[in-house]
Order: sequence, then structure tokens, then C-alpha cells
Amino acid sequence: MTAMKSAVWFFLAWAAAGLAPAAAEVTSLHHDMRVRLDPAGRDLAVSDRLRLRGGGQVIFRLAPRFVVTAFAVDGRKAEPARLGADWRIDLGADGEHDLFFEYLGRLAAMPKEPPRDSRSFEALAGPQGSYLPAASGWYPDTQTVTFTYRVAVEVPEPQKAVVAGRLVNETSTAGRYRAVFESESPATGLTLMAGPYVVRERRSDGLLLRAYFHPGIQSLAADYLQSTAEYIGFYRRWIGAYPYSAFHIVSSPLPVGLGFPGLTYMGEKVLGLPFIRFTSLGHEILHNWWGNGVRVDYAAGNWSEGLTTFMADYTFSQKTSAQKARRTRLNWLRDFAALPAERDRPVTAFVSKSHDAAQVIGYNKTAFFFHMLRRQLGAETFDAGIRRLWKENRFSTAGWNRLQDAFEAASGKDLAAFFDQWLKRTGAAKLQLGAVAVERLKGRFRTSLTLAQPLSVYALNVPIVITTASGEKRFHVRFDRPESRYRLETESRPLALAVDPDFDIFRRLDRAEAPPILRDVTLKADTVTIVLAADERGQRAGRGLAKRLLDLPPRFEDAFLFRPPPAPLLLIGTTAEVMAWLAKARLSGAPERLDGRGTARVWAGRHGGRWPLLVVAADDVPAIEALLRPLPHYGRKGYLVFEGDKAVEHGTWPATAGPLRVELE
Repeated sequence: MTAMKSAVWFFLAWAAAGLAPAAAEVTSLHHDMRVRLDPAGRDLAVSDRLRLRGGGQVIFRLAPRFVVTAFAVDGRKAEPARLGADWRIDLGADGEHDLFFEYLGRLAAMPKEPPRDSRSFEALAGPQGSYLPAASGWYPDTQTVTFTYRVAVEVPEPQKAVVAGRLVNETSTAGRYRAVFESESPATGLTLMAGPYVVRERRSDGLLLRAYFHPGIQSLAADYLQSTAEYIGFYRRWIGAYPYSAFHIVSSPLPVGLGFPGLTYMGEKVLGLPFIRFTSLGHEILHNWWGNGVRVDYAAGNWSEGLTTFMADYTFSQKTSAQKARRTRLNWLRDFAALPAERDRPVTAFVSKSHDAAQVIGYNKTAFFFHMLRRQLGAETFDAGIRRLWKENRFSTAGWNRLQDAFEAASGKDLAAFFDQWLKRTGAAKLQLGAVAVERLKGRFRTSLTLAQPLSVYALNVPIVITTASGEKRFHVRFDRPESRYRLETESRPLALAVDPDFDIFRRLDRAEAPPILRDVTLKADTVTIVLAADERGQRAGRGLAKRLLDLPPRFEDAFLFRPPPAPLLLIGTTAEVMAWLAKARLSGAPERLDGRGTARVWAGRHGGRWPLLVVAADDVPAIEALLRPLPHYGRKGYLVFEGDKAVEHGTWPATAGPLRVELE
């Protein structure tokens, strides 16, 4: 409804101004830009010559903060109609045309924290870094057609500037740094970054690898470049040729992690974390195949984040150990168990991560889909489908249907039902284990069991493990009915039976398999928050932390409420006040393993036998304030201990086997 109202308002505003756009189409577009950026003064001056094919009236978007000082169409000065950020230009007859924009403006100051939704970024500048995202409207764009570009950018030294693309040349003369970049494939947007960078580079298999790092982290460059070469080699062998001539790692004053063709833009502090080189870096490099090399048809849903999570984050855990991969799958299922049913969406509805609930579906469930697909097809056939997907869709736009085509061609199987049940439906499979019986048959043993799906019926390939006196025996059974009976034979006496013990099916966990985590509270729409701090600064800190933690706007209740409400409950405050409140409410205090440790303790539990509970108990108000940045990143943890802003211990509460495992003796 909101999108429809916006579209109607936009048309009426143009019509009222006599500017209603006529039908037109631009079929090709090239930018030849000269950019002069002064980060200290936040001043930007651009001249942009656009060569395009099209005709009639076309709308270009350029942010209102810019003043156009010169404009021409096919060499003739013109005065196009303008409404806000939109410029209507009459190209005349269909054919090749030349537009010239010259403009300048002052950019917004670089903030300490980015907006929650990175798509809303303005063009930002400052001595420690400048970031001009495509969506900020810092260059004229139709937003309807991919384009190519050549960008010559100039900044004062020691600043360096970079955009995605091939580095044509660079010079440093008279205190000015200049560089020229060219696109290597049609682009959907153009982002410019600058900062006081120290540049390090190496060549690897014909590729230029560069690190544009702030001086404080320049010592990390060599290791990052080595890892970059290894990741690119790994994915070349798995998928196909790397699609660009270079890869640049650019540090940012903002705590972000963003990917562009042949480039990643990551927070300076993020890059300094010891695990990022072994996790996030590979994820961003893989996006050069999925998301940049093969673009996403967002109207059909975003498959790129889930496939990248599967082939990067999950694959890295799998290479470490089977146990770590199992723990990753369990974490994904645990996240889904915390997701309220009313916030569940089909995978095909996911477009981007705007909140944690979207991540649970678009990253986790989608990655789990690819895990199940590989189990169904076999690793060799799955990899053949991956290579076919790349070969047939490189530098084009693909939706989920293209992925289905690639895997069907590789396997020779009709996968429509498999794709439909996991991508177009909400929810997950629910398994129940019924009666289990063992009988002896002429030196062998037969185990009989019943499986049921009490909710929606899925077509499943269910793993069953029978532990016998001589070891484990693994079975896989087809289960596509509300209830089925199975008989499995072993040579040795069965001692125990477990259904899906390694969490290979995207299913609803039993409560015994899903101990409390922070997301049980932070994802809920009906969470009640109580801030337990006596002074105004403490109240402000607690309320600010609640806003950072919760996926939806907080609902605050009075601290004098000593009876826990029948709802998910978030308690934030100083330790003395939190413990006093818990005692008056007849709830347990801090778990023994956390009590008295660190400057702040955080734990998830339950109250009233069923309602999720999250407690944040800090020694003082500064200790609460120290949690503002780090704590929201630990949503799948059950408990944490903080020293200032550093989590010195964290983990999950132990789970039990649940009702899908039975002892047979």
C-alpha cells in the first residue's frame, strides 16, 4: 500500500507541475566522469558526459543537494524540468545522444554510526573517510538501465580514492592524488570511497589485489592479500573464472561490510578483528560471483545472500570439522525457533536484510535449503549445477527459476516440488517419533518405528541413526505423508535410535533441543522492556540499548511492576536494581557461572514456565553504555560476560536430545 501511494503521489506531483513523463526508453548508457573531492571541506565537483541510446523524455535522478552549473544535450545548452531529485530531459528522436552535466555540492558529514538500513545512506565525507553510495544520487542516473563508466577522480594527498572497476592509471603530483577507473561489466550503480589510505598490493594469477587500509591497520594488509588470493583460487576451482581483473579491500570509518564488483568496503575496526579474515572476507569475495557476477532478480527474491552464506560461511565451518558444521545448522534452526510465526515469510519474499527476522529467512533458511539440495543431489551433481549456473548467467540477471534450471539440467531431475516446498511456503517441517519396537529375526534385529508430520506435510529424506552394540548404522527413509511406519534391520542389537540427529532437515526444534537464546526475546513483537536504573543517564542508556537490541520498536513498562507480564520480558539495568527486581518478582538471579564476573552479565531464560526472558545486569551506567555496540551481535547466544565492551565469555545453554531420540535398552 505504501509503495502504491508513493507512486501515485509522484505522478500527481509531476502532472501538477506540467511535467508528467512521456514514455521513453534508454537502452544503453555510458558515464565519462571527472570527480574532484575535498574530504576536509566535504565539497564535491563533478563533470559527467553521458553517451546513451534512447529517445523522447527521460528522467535522470540527481540529489537536490547538488547545484548544476552547466547542462547540454547533444552539444546545445538546455534547461531541463526539475522536480526535487528528478530531471526530465527531452532527447528528441531515438538514437545516439550526448548529455553533459556539471555540478557541485557539499556532502553530509561522516557519522560515527551508519543508519540501520545502509540503503538510506547519504553521500558522506570527512578526513577519516568518504563514502558516496550509488543510492545517494551523487551522479545522474536513470535507475532503469545498467551502464558502463570511466571515472577520473582527484583528492588531496594523503587521501586516496577508489571505485569498483579496472584501475587504468594513478598519479601523485603537487600534493594531489589522481586515479582513473573503468567498469569491466555493465553496472547497476556506482559507489566512490576515499580515505587517508596506505595502499599495498600484490599480483596473483594475473589479478591485481589491493588493500586500501587506514594507517592504524596497514600492518594487516599482507595477510589480507594472501587470504584474498587463496579465496579467489578456491572459488575459481569450485565455480569458474573470477569475473574481474582485480579485487580491492577498502577500510571504512563506519562499522560496515559491503560488497561491490571486485571490491569490498569494511569497517576499519571490523578488519582488525582476528576472525574476519577467515570468515567475512571470503563471503565478500564470493559475492563477485553471486550478486555481482550474476545479478539478482529482486522481484523474484534474493537468492544470492543464502547461496553465498552456504558456499562461504557454512563451507568454512564444514572445512573446520563436521561438528562445527552441525553446530551451524543447529544455530540456524535455533534462530528460526525464535522467530514469531507472524514474522515468518517465504524465502522468495526476501530481498535484503533490513532486520534480524529477515536474516533468519534470507540468509539462514536459504543456506539450509542449499544444504538439503546438495544432500539430495550429491556433492558432485550439486557442484555441476553451480558451475552451470555461473556459465549460463554470468553478467546477467537471474531469479530462482534460473537456479532451478541449472540444477535440473545437472541432475536430470524435476526439482519443482523440492524448490516450491522450501522456497514458496512459510514454516518448517515438524517431526514426531511414535512407538519404537525391536524384534529378533534369525540372527538379525528389526527395529520398527512410526514417523508423523503433525503440521504441514513435506516430502523429506529423513536420516535415522541406530546405535548398536557394534557401532552406528545410518539409514535414509522417504517420508512424504502425515504418518508412515518403517522397519530397519541391523546385524547387532540396537541400543538407541535417533531421527535427524545431525540437524540435516529444516525443521521445527522441540523445546528440549532449543535452550533459551537472546533472540527469543529480541525478535518478538510483544516483548515488554523494563529499565532498572535510578537516574536519567541510566534510563537513557537502558532505553537506548533496548532500541538497539530489539528488532521492533520497544514497549516500555514501569519499573514498579513486580509481577512479570504474560509476555516476553527484557530487563536492563544496574546489577543491584536488577537483582532486587528479580527477587521481588520471585525469579531466579544470575546463573552461578556468571554471578559476580565482569562488568556486565547477560543471560536468556524463561519465566512463568513458558515466556522468554532476557536479563542485562551491568555494574554501573557506563557498563550499560559499553554494551550498545557489541551486544546486538550476539543474538543466538544464551549467556555472555562482558568486560567493558568486550565479551570475555559467551555460549549457549546445554540442550537435551529431545523426543526424536529413544534409548532401546
